[in-house]
Amino acid sequence: MIHGYRGGGRGRAAGHRIRSFLMVAGLLTAVLTSTRDSHGQFISPGKLAKSHANDAHLNGITNCTKCHELRSPGAARDKCLECHVPMRNRLNERLGLHSTFEEEDCGACHKDHFGADFDMVRFDTASFEHNEKTDYELVDSHAEAECRSCHKADLVEAEDVRDFKGEHGALDRTWLGLGTTCNGCHSPETPHEGQFGDSSCDECHAVTTWEEAASFDHDQSRFRLLGKHRDVACEDCHKPLRNAQREKYVQYVQMEFDLCQDCHEDEHEGKRGNDCTECHVNSGWHRIRRETFEEGWDHSLTEFELVGHHAEAECSTCHGKPPKRDEEIDVRFVVTTLDFTYPRPVAEDCVSCHRDYHRGVFEDSPGGIVCDDCHSEHDWLPVDYDVERHNEQSPFALEGAHVTTPCNLCHPEPEGGQEAAQFTIEKQDCVSCHAEDEPHQDQFTDRPCEDCHDSRAFLIPDYDHSQTEFPLDGKHQDVPCASCHPEESDAGGDPVVRYKPLDYECRDCHRGD
Repeated sequence: MIHGYRGGGRGRAAGHRIRSFLMVAGLLTAVLTSTRDSHGQFISPGKLAKSHANDAHLNGITNCTKCHELRSPGAARDKCLECHVPMRNRLNERLGLHSTFEEEDCGACHKDHFGADFDMVRFDTASFEHNEKTDYELVDSHAEAECRSCHKADLVEAEDVRDFKGEHGALDRTWLGLGTTCNGCHSPETPHEGQFGDSSCDECHAVTTWEEAASFDHDQSRFRLLGKHRDVACEDCHKPLRNAQREKYVQYVQMEFDLCQDCHEDEHEGKRGNDCTECHVNSGWHRIRRETFEEGWDHSLTEFELVGHHAEAECSTCHGKPPKRDEEIDVRFVVTTLDFTYPRPVAEDCVSCHRDYHRGVFEDSPGGIVCDDCHSEHDWLPVDYDVERHNEQSPFALEGAHVTTPCNLCHPEPEGGQEAAQFTIEKQDCVSCHAEDEPHQDQFTDRPCEDCHDSRAFLIPDYDHSQTEFPLDGKHQDVPCASCHPEESDAGGDPVVRYKPLDYECRDCHRGD
């Protein structure tokens, strides 16, 4: 019909189209019957990359539709993902770099047909924005690391990537499959000898403060830090151990802490049992549970046993804050114990707590002020200072009526401007104490009282009249003293017995006879 077609120019045009069709058909026949290597490039832009060329089901002109769709430019995304399973998994989960791209054509970035030695994965690692384009932000030393120091075969964790890339000999070239945990990259460097099992390092550490374990919350551990424990340095409790290779590591788990004695020395040497919390609290060893002490504390366990009135005193009398101070009590505390629940009194001697009742009178005594030389804790009075001690230790021996004389008659309570009772009596003659009782109105200022009297019977003079200018003899020896020494009134009207001067001529007394 072609050869019989008439129509002038129209016939010539139709004949030209027929000839062109026959030429193309012949060319396609030649291509399809020729070898792939020598004639495939007639319709292909170039040889496949090595990774694709080595795959028999992709190479060759008959396999073009394994990657391309007819009448569609570029590589078909779905066809690529039929083979690249790890990438498909990540895109489905919206993970990784490729999930951030809007481009559907894989070939827009991964060029093929440029020969076996052409690298299909091409990007500038120096300018790659890792923090914006990936799910893992590079911080601190990570930002300075070389890409391949992390992206290398032995650090790939994802099983699908290891299987796929391993099968195609590309495990050392992939950028996929890294884990995001510290152990994924740094497990050989861990200093903890497996003490924390599968726990992630970032549960305690941060990239910028690795040494401080700033993220660790000790309150979430089996031993919650309370009170003073919060101020303790980690290394004070967590001591170094050595592993089988004699390398040091710090112990953090399997520590004994059920008893305070596991860490602290028992200051009571077991006398108070094992439960320190019966008395102490962890806000400070010397902060004591008041209810424990006020319900009956055995003070004999301390260095100061409570005896006598001390046993009846309230705790606050000696351990109050602020310390008790009044006319009798002035407690002095050991300075380093001022913040204790029960501050410790100095308790070196009585005046550490009690004001010196005698106002320093005995400061110069041998041994200084020693209250219990005379007083006891049972009762302040009577004193433990008897006549025997008075005669041995004082310069004034008690004899006669002085033995039965109450102490306060010679050592009276302070009154007026006097600060304290006087126990040191400078003048110990009779007149110094008995001036008001002296009945002789200065008749014997030149003679001591003991010339006539003694302390046993003061009113019965032991006087030898023969020592006077008028010795007694004869009937004079029987005459009562008052017959010759009558009581009369002195100039002030006070009674006084006249002893001298007297006239002792016979007529002076016997005028009436």
